[in-house]
Amino acid sequence: MTQSDKIWIRSLQKRDLIRGPVLELGTGYGGETSKDLILTSGLEYTGTDLVEGSNVDVAADFEQSEQMARFANHAPFGTVLMLNVLEHTFDPIRVIDNAMRLLCPGGRCVILVPSIWPLHNFPMDAWRVLPNFFEEYAARRKVMLDKETFEWIQGGAVSQHLNVDGSYRFPDVGRSPFHSIWSRLIHRLFKTSGRGVQFGPHLAIGAVLQRPN
Repeated sequence: MTQSDKIWIRSLQKRDLIRGPVLELGTGYGGETSKDLILTSGLEYTGTDLVEGSNVDVAADFEQSEQMARFANHAPFGTVLMLNVLEHTFDPIRVIDNAMRLLCPGGRCVILVPSIWPLHNFPMDAWRVLPNFFEEYAARRKVMLDKETFEWIQGGAVSQHLNVDGSYRFPDVGRSPFHSIWSRLIHRLFKTSGRGVQFGPHLAIGAVLQRPN
């Protein structure tokens, strides 16, 4: 969990978008979790991961639907936090589906996932998720995607970064407009991606999916 992740979670707390009880996935990796932020807010907190261990209250594989029964004594949840988890799964859609099943009516699934990031295998690094994924998931599953919190972490709202045809583009994080234009020109002239990098090596996206009431 990075400092930017914390800032985003705090912003959701200020908007009263995180309600208890709270379930957080991926808490057994040995690093910092959202536990302190949630408990400080006075909300009930449960941590889960694939295997038992420190910070893991319930061990469960969210790719296995039958294992959701292990949360019978904890669910339904007001919020499920899925921070930097989906890229480490083989079937991210099923993981979200199973998380949504554990929510109470009107509950929210809070997802933060890298779109541009160095490889970080734990136990594997399989996906990079982009804005259209969240929109398509919301449409197919008939859940609400909160547009106000749909954003590049520290890069602004997703809706602020569009090409002239209305399609999405990455924000030019830390780059001047001149550098961006120059970099793209070099790419086209030399047909290479090795001369100038358009985007920083770290870029994550945040999304809040809400189950219908």
